Amino acid sequence: MQEIYVLVPVKRSTAKTVTAIIFLVLAVTFLLMTCVMPIVAPIGIAFLVLGFWLMFRSYKEYEYAYFDGEFRFAKIMNKSRRKRLGIYSMDEVIIIAPEHDRSVNNYENDNMIPVKDYTSREGEHQVYDLVAQKDGNMVLIKFEPDAKYLDTVEIKFKQKVVRKREQ
Repeated sequence: MQEIYVLVPVKRSTAKTVTAIIFLVLAVTFLLMTCVMPIVAPIGIAFLVLGFWLMFRSYKEYEYAYFDGEFRFAKIMNKSRRKRLGIYSMDEVIIIAPEHDRSVNNYENDNMIPVKDYTSREGEHQVYDLVAQKDGNMVLIKFEPDAKYLDTVEIKFKQKVVRKREQ
């Protein structure tokens, strides 16, 4: 039995970085103004806390683990806190296919099925859809497995995995 996992960092947006810098500049400005008007100190401290949180505490990555017929999804925040997003066994999985593939088209277009997006939103990675039915509820999970991850799943469950067709 082999356990395999993939870590996918989520790239921080430019808007979030610019906002953090603006908050830090405002914090410095208000803290300097504290020398003249001490009443603005709480505003400066609030801007400092918000800027620090946006700049240094908003790192996020997703982890996809596969071990002996079980998919585990987790979100890692700031490289220190892990939040489990879901565990799905291969008995619950209906199909794993590339995004917008014909085999998952019906699931993607059904508005009644909730979609969980565990991707980095970068164009260079191939996004796959995992359709599962857990406790009578369908779910569509978007994730970015690598080739080794899919190869490991295909060893025992080839009939449930659709690979991207080469053009």
